Amino acid sequence: MTFPLSTLKEDEYSELLDGIKDILKECYQVTEYEAMLVIHEGNEKTQELLKDYLPYIDSIHKTICGIRDTLENHMNLVFQEQELPNKMIYEAAAWHAFESVRCYYKSTVTTV
Repeated sequence: MTFPLSTLKEDEYSELLDGIKDILKECYQVTEYEAMLVIHEGNEKTQELLKDYLPYIDSIHKTICGIRDTLENHMNLVFQEQELPNKMIYEAAAWHAFESVRCYYKSTVTTV
């Protein structure tokens, strides 16, 4: 099984490669061309190493799905509410809770 590097956006992948090239150039005093050759030669090894991350990727995927499912459940409760003031309160609370969790998750994930 190979890790789908295609899930990265083009600009993200370019940024990733630029960072690796910079590390190689700084640590090993190689040219940009040589750094790209090293990265290309390491693609197979990269796929091997990425396998070690798959359990975490699965966990992240499950967490994201769980967060979305919880929001959907909360929104279903909102739609069941008949009284407009309560409906607005529930919807505001549902979005507030979701956005709080989303922001926490994003800030936690970016600290890796």
